[in-house]
Amino acid sequence: MQIEHLSEITPTELTAIMTIWLDGNLDAHSFIDGDYWRQHQSEVQSQIKEAEIYVARDEGEIVGFAGMVDRYLAGIFVKTGYRDDGIGSLLLFALEADYRLIKLDVFEENQKAVHFYDQHGFSISKTHTDPELNVTELTMKWQA
Repeated sequence: MQIEHLSEITPTELTAIMTIWLDGNLDAHSFIDGDYWRQHQSEVQSQIKEAEIYVARDEGEIVGFAGMVDRYLAGIFVKTGYRDDGIGSLLLFALEADYRLIKLDVFEENQKAVHFYDQHGFSISKTHTDPELNVTELTMKWQA
């Protein structure tokens, strides 16, 4: 498994990243209507082009990615079939090597993700309600 910080994203890479993003959100957030994610695809695609993107590759194929905006982790996503194999941890280790502070928001109901970040030393710094979705979000942070 190779972790790479992309300096530029090709159209093929962007397509792979967006597919992983949509599938990951649909799988992890069954408590949110799937149309919400589909309606936000073009917005997220624009944001990805502006973010610092780290990808995990298996024999050249992108199987996971993480997106950073300043010190904010917009998300870690791993392709179906590759989850629970440590790819998310590898991506997070790469981020921790490049950043001394990482903040993120995670839906409280997504307990798998909350547990993942907790295991990696993130702590909850704030709880709030997402105004658009009316679900509880946790702001978590990690500091070197």
